[in-house]
Amino acid sequence: MKLTIAQQNILDILKTENKAMSAYALLEKANPYGFQAPIQIYRILKKLSEHCLIVKLNTLNMYVLNQAELSASYRLFTVYTECQSVQSIAIPQLKTCVESTIQAKQFNPSYPYLEVLGQCFSCLSKHQTQHI
Repeated sequence: MKLTIAQQNILDILKTENKAMSAYALLEKANPYGFQAPIQIYRILKKLSEHCLIVKLNTLNMYVLNQAELSASYRLFTVYTECQSVQSIAIPQLKTCVESTIQAKQFNPSYPYLEVLGQCFSCLSKHQTQHI
C-alpha cells in the first residue's frame, strides 16, 4: 500500500512516541503538519487500521503501531494503563487454543488479538515507594 503524506505522518508519530495514543493526542502531535480537525485523524486511523498498519486497542480507545502481521497468529497486547506503554507478544499456540474454543460456541471474532491491562514494574514501584 502506498501511503499518503498524511498517513505517513501519523505512522511516524506512532513510531516516535512508541506508546498507545488517542486520536486527540495524535492530533496534538500532528498539529505542526497542518492537522486541525479530529475527523482528519479518524479518517487516517481508519485507513491505517484497514491495512493492518496500526491496531486500535479498544479497552483504552487508543492506537498503536502494528509491528507484525496480525493474521500470522493471535497476538497478546499487554497494555500498561498508567504509562500507556504497549507490548505486542506473538503466541502461535494462542491462535489454535482460541479458535478451537470459540468455534464450539459458533463465535466469529472481529479482532484477532487479546488485550491484557496492568501496570509495569516501574509504575508499580513508584506507587509502592509513595506509600512507604
